[in-house]
Amino acid sequence: MSWLDNPQFKVAVWWAGGGILSLVGVVVPFLAMDGMNGGFAVSCLSGFFMILFGVGAMVYVYRAAVLNRILSGEDLVAHWTYGPEEWATYAKAEYERQKSSKTILFCVISGFALFFGLMFLVFAPNGGFAVFLTMMGLIVVIGFTAFLSVTLTGRNLAAGVGEAYIARAGVYLNRTLHTWTMMGATLDGVTLLRGESLLMVFAYSFPSKSGRQREDVRVPVPAGREEEAQRLVAYFNEGRPLETRGDEK
Repeated sequence: MSWLDNPQFKVAVWWAGGGILSLVGVVVPFLAMDGMNGGFAVSCLSGFFMILFGVGAMVYVYRAAVLNRILSGEDLVAHWTYGPEEWATYAKAEYERQKSSKTILFCVISGFALFFGLMFLVFAPNGGFAVFLTMMGLIVVIGFTAFLSVTLTGRNLAAGVGEAYIARAGVYLNRTLHTWTMMGATLDGVTLLRGESLLMVFAYSFPSKSGRQREDVRVPVPAGREEEAQRLVAYFNEGRPLETRGDEK
């Protein structure tokens, strides 16, 4: 895959574009504005965004390099494809799982927001009504975001390509790259899970502002590849060499 066709590199270009616009925002105020009348503030704010966009661009350039190595076969340990029925079964189960988890998360957050909104409404009547309305607005925003996320996930799964690339550096599944080789990320374990179909679950984590955040990548195992999946689990968990590399179904 060329860099121009790499979806991660395309995202990096957008981030770089934002950085260039921010750079303009740093320079222009010095040329067209009085620094003491807002020019310095605009430049400082633009400089912050320039750094933010620059870091984002570098992250996605690195992710693009990882994806190029995976798709070129470098560090690749398995390449699986799925029949329409296999992928449909996986897509349906994955959609229901994400729908359930996000519904639970929405209910928990909404419950806390409603509780604190009512507390302010009862015990701080002077400004409590404004806080209550804010909490209600937060519930609406969170609900819409959750609904949109689940809907887009369902559409993405339904239109999936039915293909998985498994490499030492990460997994590329359904046009989504998961990598544990950057920003302090670690692969914490790989397991086999029997659900609607046999799944290989890659658990990895990375630093976040609230501690380490965990992500699970659930890769369906194609029919007839159970033994290969077991070898892969042993390889990732214990570092033992693979006897063979997975080829296309």
